[in-house]
Amino acid sequence: MCLNVKSCFLFANIVFFLVFVVSASARFSTEVTKSEINSICTHTDVDASLCFEFLNSSPQIAALDFYGLTKYLITYESRKFSDMLKQFQSLVNSTTDPSAKGSYHVCVGTFDKGTGCFDDAFRHLASKDYITLEWSVECTFDMAAGCEDELSTFKPNPQLFKDISIVKNLSIMGLVIVKLFLKKG
Repeated sequence: MCLNVKSCFLFANIVFFLVFVVSASARFSTEVTKSEINSICTHTDVDASLCFEFLNSSPQIAALDFYGLTKYLITYESRKFSDMLKQFQSLVNSTTDPSAKGSYHVCVGTFDKGTGCFDDAFRHLASKDYITLEWSVECTFDMAAGCEDELSTFKPNPQLFKDISIVKNLSIMGLVIVKLFLKKG
């Protein structure tokens, strides 16, 4: 195979280059592309305008791979969930209408349970257990939807519905990423 020492050395360098350098660069160039963002944002049930606005909101997002994007999305959504939990707790304490107070109390319960879903989601993402991660993300959607159903029994501030809609859409975006990209990778 090698005719002399020089050709063997050259051959070894080429093999090294192909095996290590090319494969390493292939692994590190897995940033989410504009085409993939388009696939996420135009997927059924995703609010395209919110999705594009969110995914184009930070230059940091453009440098992420799907794992990083999912972690970023779950982190953002968990903060939003936590803020909304505090908001519902405040509404329970400040509302005098018994019907509204009861509905806000239900939302406190669902959003409190939802925070546990995020703990699970982070754990499953870290272990690359994408099937169980999908269930955890669905859990966050279900908790927000349960609160939304409860709020529809009276006329709360419309901003609450808008915030819940954002949380639900972030969950849907997460589900799309898990189903289309992470589970297949």
